[in-house]
Amino acid sequence: MNGIILPEIVAIGFYNAQLAVKDAQVTKNRRTTMFEIELPTEDGGTSYIDDESAPITKNTVIFAKPGQTRHTRLPFKCLYVHMMVSEGELYDRLMKIPSYVEVRDRERYERIFTGLSDLYNTTLYQDILLMQSLILELLHLLCGFAEASSIARERRHEKTVETVIEYIKDNLWQDLSLGALAERASFSPIHFHNCFKRATGKTLRAFVEEKRIQRAIDLLLTTDLTLSEIAYDCGFSSQSYFSYAFKKRMNVSPRVFVRQMQKRYEGN
Repeated sequence: MNGIILPEIVAIGFYNAQLAVKDAQVTKNRRTTMFEIELPTEDGGTSYIDDESAPITKNTVIFAKPGQTRHTRLPFKCLYVHMMVSEGELYDRLMKIPSYVEVRDRERYERIFTGLSDLYNTTLYQDILLMQSLILELLHLLCGFAEASSIARERRHEKTVETVIEYIKDNLWQDLSLGALAERASFSPIHFHNCFKRATGKTLRAFVEEKRIQRAIDLLLTTDLTLSEIAYDCGFSSQSYFSYAFKKRMNVSPRVFVRQMQKRYEGN
C-alpha cells in the first residue's frame, strides 16, 4: 500500500448506552462524522445504520462510516474506537467494510480493543507506537473480512444471475421486465441491473430481446406457426413489435429472413 495515511485517534474506551440516555429505550438518530468501530460486550438490543439493521451480539463488530445515520435500540454496551481518516487508499478500503462484521476470533478482537483502552492515555512514545500497531491490526482484520466478503458476495450474485438467465431462457413468454426479475432475485431493480450487466456485459432488456429473437428464428425455420403465434410464444407484446424488433436486429423482416434461408438451402 503506497502512501499510508495513518488514522487519527479521536476516542477509545467503554460505552454504556443505558447510562448515556438514562430512561430512553432508543438512542437519538445522529449522523456520523468519523469511523466508529464498536465491539459489543454483551448480547441484546439492535443497531441501525442507514437502511441496515442487525441484532447486537458479542460476535459482531459494528462499523459505522462517516456520513452514515445511526441509532441503537437498547441495551447496548461496547468497547469502541473512533478515528478520522479523510483520504487515500486506507480511506477507500475502510469505506468498503460492511456495517456489521461477524467475527470468529472474538478473543483476538477483545485483546485489541482492551489493549487500546489500556494504552489510550499514555504519553510514552513506545506505547503510542504499540497503540498505532493495534489500530492497524484491527483494520487489517476488518479490511481482510471486507475483501473476502466482497468476493463471496460477488460469487453469490453471479450464481443468482445464472439462475435468472436459465429462467429467462425457459420462460420467454413471461413478464421479464427489470422489476419482475429483480423481485425474483430478491434484489432492488438498480442493484439487479448492475449485477446483470456486470455478469453478461449486456443490459437486461438487450439480453432478453436477443434470446427472444433467437427463439423466433428457431420457430420461423422449424415450424409453420404464424408471425402472430411466434410473437406470442416468444413474449413480444404484438406481431408488429416483433417484426420491428426482428428487423432492427437482423436487418430484414421475419418473412424476408425466411425466404433468404430457403434460397440458401435450395442453392446448396
